Amino acid sequence: MTIQPQTLPARLSARARDTPESPAYLFRAANGSWQETPWRRVAEIVSTLATALCRLGLKPGDRIAIMLPTSPEWEYCHLAALACGAIAIGLDMHDAPQNLQHILDIARPRAVIAPDNEKIRALLLHDHPADIRIVVGGTPDSGNHALSGLFESHPSQNMQLRAPGPDDTATIIFSSGSTGAPKAIAYTHHQLLLACDALARHFPGIRQEARLVCWLPLSNLFQRILNMYALCCGASTFFIDKPDQVMHLLPEIRPTLFVGVPRFYEKLYAGIITELDRKPPVIRAIARAAWNIGQRVAAAQRAGCRAGPLDRLLAPVARRALARVRLLMGPELQFMISGSAPLPLWLMERFHGLGWLVLEAYGVSENVIPIAINTPDAYRFGSVGRPLRGTELCIAEDGELLVRGDGVSSKSLDPLLTVDTRHLHQYLPTGDYARIDEDGFVWLEGRKSEVFKTSTGRRVAPAPIEAELKKLPYVEHAVVLGRNRPFPLALLTISPQHPVAGRITHADTIKQLRADLARHSAHLPDFLRPRAAVVTTHTLSVAGGELTSNLKLRRSAIENRFAAQIESAYLASSGRRTGDPIIVTDL
Repeated sequence: MTIQPQTLPARLSARARDTPESPAYLFRAANGSWQETPWRRVAEIVSTLATALCRLGLKPGDRIAIMLPTSPEWEYCHLAALACGAIAIGLDMHDAPQNLQHILDIARPRAVIAPDNEKIRALLLHDHPADIRIVVGGTPDSGNHALSGLFESHPSQNMQLRAPGPDDTATIIFSSGSTGAPKAIAYTHHQLLLACDALARHFPGIRQEARLVCWLPLSNLFQRILNMYALCCGASTFFIDKPDQVMHLLPEIRPTLFVGVPRFYEKLYAGIITELDRKPPVIRAIARAAWNIGQRVAAAQRAGCRAGPLDRLLAPVARRALARVRLLMGPELQFMISGSAPLPLWLMERFHGLGWLVLEAYGVSENVIPIAINTPDAYRFGSVGRPLRGTELCIAEDGELLVRGDGVSSKSLDPLLTVDTRHLHQYLPTGDYARIDEDGFVWLEGRKSEVFKTSTGRRVAPAPIEAELKKLPYVEHAVVLGRNRPFPLALLTISPQHPVAGRITHADTIKQLRADLARHSAHLPDFLRPRAAVVTTHTLSVAGGELTSNLKLRRSAIENRFAAQIESAYLASSGRRTGDPIIVTDL
């Protein structure tokens, strides 16, 4: 059995040697065509850029912060930093300024690579130490360097690069900061490749012919690991720098596997429903009937039994009727993966009835290897799958999931960048309540930091309630709050594209909102039902500080933003025990 190299630069060299002309990176040019770069050329570009970084004075162990759009250039800079022994740090272009400043204060990079001078100025680097090297994608300010110039080869100045070792630090990531300031987490080359190899074992069908999509911010390790995985198995990666274009481009990309966050799948579903509603009544009725048949057949499949005779008879016809809808994700899609937050069970079931298999995966920032993942051969909707090899799990007395394994970060770089090493030989608390069933599937039961108690002493896990409320077609985000309050309250943000957004103060709309909130919480125990709601057209965003870079809710920031409206809703509900929920609008 061939032993794989244990650093990313060595894996890139092996890939360029084994499949030199296979397409590696593809990026859409201004004329709409896809520009293809083979693995041989990727290795050449990375070598040239790594040498240029060394000429700028970068040494092994230095930290290089990269703030670029999702593009091949991001990957070239990332791999070049690793090739010269440096440590790569990703910065999200859309992150809140205070988070970016916090990251830079902790990381203290020796070099920063950004798209233009404006981004550099926004990072407040005008008073930076003199030895920081600043590289920009456009025309640089005086004293800075042009990224395009670093891509140019200077044979006479070539130098020997010191190859990193498996135990050298490769990257520092910063947690999403959903409950506070982001914290630094370091990983070695060996640990990153453990994650890639674990994915390769779980998805043996994803190999050299596979087509993957890179569209999430590369500051986040979730997308970056997928790109490293593509390098290791030789798959092609299509880069999309504008996330709002991803749905338009998927039919021509024809992905083999698609990875997204729950918000993508929610918007995909909403778009399908909107399009169906625009069809003539006969077409709409046929599509819905076919989808219902597909759901019943898929449910029987998941249960390990046969669908009814009529459904079995009509299933091929139903599948053909839904074929045009499935082409939204391209004709070669094998399955999709969702991560970073729970995906509503009903949404997975609806997609499965359509013919799309969406598999949930689960991990935490402090463990680079995904903790658990569903696979096409072994999945259960609602669970996050079985643990990956090399990961040990157990459940603490209070129900919290604990993890131990070689993927857990344990590297401390210096006194100002300390990673907690107490759990090196112990279990690391994940912060999630969970249970593990008799077949080894992991079921999450709420984020420990999100679960709250009302003033009546009842414990409330907001995620299941929020998932139910997001079934409403006009709801963009649902946030359930109520710590130390008499009952839960729902904050609902209305999609700007929905007609409801333009009339949320109208009496008939308020009546509809009350009825919808009551209907979608009627199945819940009384103490879990939101008795009031704040309804707003304000869009939650990363730049506004209400969402993390991977679109998780920053609950404390949201609660602070709407503190006055929340207080008004509780005051209006004071003393009420029954009746329709109180609605407070943010207008």
